[in-house]
Amino acid sequence: MNCYECRREGRVAASAEAVCQRCGAGVCTDHVRVEMQELHQQAGLGKRTKNRPVRRMLCTVCEAAERSG
Repeated sequence: MNCYECRREGRVAASAEAVCQRCGAGVCTDHVRVEMQELHQQAGLGKRTKNRPVRRMLCTVCEAAERSG
């Protein structure tokens, strides 16, 4: 799979190294944004947070859209 953002920009498409969690586009290392996020899980009447954060990968378009609001 090739990077969708590279193709959209008219560049030689690099191999996709990740998939955007939001839109599903394949993205290369230049276009992927990696965030760490706490994982919450319902536990009885409260919410429990896991000890380790999870990795979340987004393309540049979805990251910008999330931050715009």
